[in-house]
Amino acid sequence: MGLSAFFDSRFKFRVHMVELSLISLVILLSIIRVSIAPPQRAHIMGIAIGIKSILFISYQVLTEHCLRIQKWANPKTNFILNCVDIPFWAAVMYLLLSANATSCTGGACGVSWTMAVLAIVLL
Repeated sequence: MGLSAFFDSRFKFRVHMVELSLISLVILLSIIRVSIAPPQRAHIMGIAIGIKSILFISYQVLTEHCLRIQKWANPKTNFILNCVDIPFWAAVMYLLLSANATSCTGGACGVSWTMAVLAIVLL
């Protein structure tokens, strides 16, 4: 199995779909966490960064699979978007872990820890 197998569009599409499902779960958990207890910065950032990531992945999937917008496809742009995504999810992970370490009570605690684990996976 050569390196070209990792760049197969079918493999990338599957990975993007898994990422989209995890990101949607983070957004959903962020909304649940905000409704349970007073919101903290980490939970609001989970929503914002999740939406940003959905937009980035949507651009990549649509420019690869939709003929009408393939003219805007650019490998350098995809590289930059993928590189930008990592520090943002690292920031969410750090903020969630520090928020959970300082004050974590009740059902909101379980939701926050689940979000932290998902942020680690999305790195």
